[in-house]
Amino acid sequence: MTEPDSAQPMRAESLYAVIGAIAHGPDLDGVLRAIVDLLVDATACHACFVYLREGDLLRVRAASPVFEHVVGKVTVGMDEGLAGWVARNRTPAFIREAALDDPRMKYVPELDEEHFQSMVAVPLVDRRGDVIGVVVLHTEAPREFGQDVLDLLVHVASLVVGAIDNARLYEQTQRQVAALSALSDVSQKLASLTSREDLYPAGCEGIGRLLGADRCRLELLDAHGAAVEVATFPAEDREDGGALVHAPSGGRLTTQLLMGGRAFGLVHVARKTMFDADDAQLLETVTNQLALALRTAELIEHLAAENLVRQVFDALERASPNAAAARARAAGWNPHRTHVAVVATAPPDRAATWEEDLGPEVERRLKLAAGAALTDVTADRLRSLVPLVGSLDQLHDRLVALGAEVGVAFGISRTRGTLGEDRAILVEATDAACVSAALDRRGGARRYDDLGAYRFLVRLIGSTPPDGGYARALDALVAYDERRRSALFATLEAYLEARGAVRATAEALLIHPNTLRQRLDRIRELTGLELEQEDLLSLELSVKLHRLGST
Repeated sequence: MTEPDSAQPMRAESLYAVIGAIAHGPDLDGVLRAIVDLLVDATACHACFVYLREGDLLRVRAASPVFEHVVGKVTVGMDEGLAGWVARNRTPAFIREAALDDPRMKYVPELDEEHFQSMVAVPLVDRRGDVIGVVVLHTEAPREFGQDVLDLLVHVASLVVGAIDNARLYEQTQRQVAALSALSDVSQKLASLTSREDLYPAGCEGIGRLLGADRCRLELLDAHGAAVEVATFPAEDREDGGALVHAPSGGRLTTQLLMGGRAFGLVHVARKTMFDADDAQLLETVTNQLALALRTAELIEHLAAENLVRQVFDALERASPNAAAARARAAGWNPHRTHVAVVATAPPDRAATWEEDLGPEVERRLKLAAGAALTDVTADRLRSLVPLVGSLDQLHDRLVALGAEVGVAFGISRTRGTLGEDRAILVEATDAACVSAALDRRGGARRYDDLGAYRFLVRLIGSTPPDGGYARALDALVAYDERRRSALFATLEAYLEARGAVRATAEALLIHPNTLRQRLDRIRELTGLELEQEDLLSLELSVKLHRLGST
């Protein structure tokens, strides 16, 4: 078709007008509205629409005044309608008449397309060669669009693409500034909170508002990896089952709450518009801050609880029953129930790493074996208050097995009905643990009531023996046993416990009486002890004290 003489001035005038509209500033919506108006005037069309691409959708971003109500609301797929065909094929398209009969058309009621006969559409292609949108013109009567209209649209499209790039860069910069400001506000809010119960809703709301989300859900992962909802935004959107009710069908993002490379929670956000890479980066940044705040709060709460528990035992040591009971209640432990004290001592070969390594493991295993124990791990021992759910015998048997399994000596006090009745509860458990460490070399447990004479001797550990002659004799027996791998010390110990009865001693040792007599003769030769003439009670106490002192 030959171009009319008036087409060139019209096209130049229109292009100058478009350039002028673009030069007014980076406001994309304002630029697009001005271009729509200019194209309608320049081409004498009845309607103009500018679609911009959002993923696999084309959304109306500008329209003639009569259709302004559809801006931002009407979308078509990249595989739908004339606009989608133009975007996919990256080429202009004409429909000269009977537009709705064209197979490329998709009827959109909001656009009153039944009133239009002719259409022309051109793609908006950026400098990278990507289609970023489509410009569409409509006329109510059949029309033969000329080359002048197509050339004008092509030139306008190239100018519009530049304006879109500049406006989007400006919008992106503005969004980044606003996002950084909002991120700073959220960060300050999270940093000011020290309770996880306060952080859950504050973090969820902060993330939701920061990303302009319609819905946000915060979940924590339990020990089995199952998600448990702890907060939603808006808060009233919570439903049984933890679903995001009325969730929009647009964009969705999910990210993990991480600490030390391990996920302990999830954050889900959703909104009507799609999320981009900047949104994903922003979500990851604020989620990392929330994860750090939650772990910090958890540490603070743990330290506070740990200090509270330690104060219970310190109050018991100071014989302050009221203070001990008050702190126990604050720690969630009922001071008016039958209980015992349990003390575990660090094995000599594990003492250096007890507080960081074995001690916490023993604490965990003790709570599994003994129920709701109130426990404190110090540098060299574990102290615990254990409620008696069953019998003391049952608890003793469980601790004997646990002690042997982990190689730790436990001591168990006598039972008490009220916390702080007397300070002896910890003393009893400590003494029993000390005796257990001496007698149960591979780990075990002893009750204070079962210590016998050791209750009186345990306090003498490390002191000078009352009879140096007995001590030297016993040292000689131990040295002989170590050289010869014999059992003379244990034989003497059993003989004294049987009050010098040969048959009872032999039965206890599972040996023949003659074998016992031979051992006793050997003991006399090595030590010079005349067992029939010695003070057997003093000798027995010396044996027990030697046993305790050899730990």
